[in-house]
Amino acid sequence: VAAAAHGYLFLPSVRRTPTRMMSSSSSSSEISVRRCGLSRDERFVSDSWLRGVVWSAEVEKVLYDAESAFQRITVVETTSLGRALVLDGALQCAERDERGYHEFLTHVPLLRRGAFSLRRQGGLRVLVVGGGDGGIAREALKHEAVGQVDLVEIDPEVVAACRTFLPSIWPSDDNRLAVIHDDASKFVEACEAERYDLVVVDASDPVGPGASLYTREFYANVRRVLRRRGAAVVQAGSFWYLPRVLRTVDAGLRAAGFAVVRPYSCFTAIYPGGQWNLVCATKRRGDDPSRPHRRRATRFCRDHADLEFYDPQAHHAAFQLAPLAKRELAKPPPSDAEVAADLAEIYQL
Repeated sequence: VAAAAHGYLFLPSVRRTPTRMMSSSSSSSEISVRRCGLSRDERFVSDSWLRGVVWSAEVEKVLYDAESAFQRITVVETTSLGRALVLDGALQCAERDERGYHEFLTHVPLLRRGAFSLRRQGGLRVLVVGGGDGGIAREALKHEAVGQVDLVEIDPEVVAACRTFLPSIWPSDDNRLAVIHDDASKFVEACEAERYDLVVVDASDPVGPGASLYTREFYANVRRVLRRRGAAVVQAGSFWYLPRVLRTVDAGLRAAGFAVVRPYSCFTAIYPGGQWNLVCATKRRGDDPSRPHRRRATRFCRDHADLEFYDPQAHHAAFQLAPLAKRELAKPPPSDAEVAADLAEIYQL
């Protein structure tokens, strides 16, 4: 393991039994789960979404479970979804379905029609906020036009755990990738203006250290660090399970002065409903991210046969929202107290 200055560090000793295999005799028609996180017998990992709604996956092995300075980090081997990352009891990603999320956060803004004219000496600059699992960086580095990816993740132990236990998600060694361990909100605030062509905010829910990444002040700074033809894309919850988070992101980007703000959807298996919402915003009027550059997107898909969810047709279709989602977005932005109340219900804060 290389030095921490290069985004690497030695993993701390695991404070609980690092590996536990589920015996065949443990299979039973009776199961016991917690609302969030690992069950007492470590047979299931669960996530709570609404009162009375708990999503669970069977665990075969606990690969890593430790407390960092910021959160509890757990990596498990599941029966059907591969390895999964869990932070403070909340599922973040799983090997089997993560491409549905990471491909749409990354390729939609980079392959939109308005990005066609982006040409930079040294390549495009991409900032990834959060994204410590490495999935966004992996997808961005597939683009030959990208010359630099700065990944800002506050918790070095998340990066270390993902590099070690989620190698299929973490990108291969690439000198275009720089990992920076810093508070993303402060990093963006201190960043020089017009530095990046794309900012991807792959933040966890707006609780704890992630709350500062959902403010209008943060979105205004994101707009400031983007170049004139730049774009931002933000993880925005769900119109069904977290509608107030979606409205917070949509309203915050509009208030920050982005010319075009377009919510869209992606596939996910580990979040209930199979659908998750993202929001893409651009600085230039007329730069509609729902319109892919079909020739470039088709060629990109041909050159990257490992893509599982993105293609030009799926790009366009992702922006076709259900009537219920449109009605949610038409409501006024929620207060911080309303968002906090929703999340307290889920996380039992």
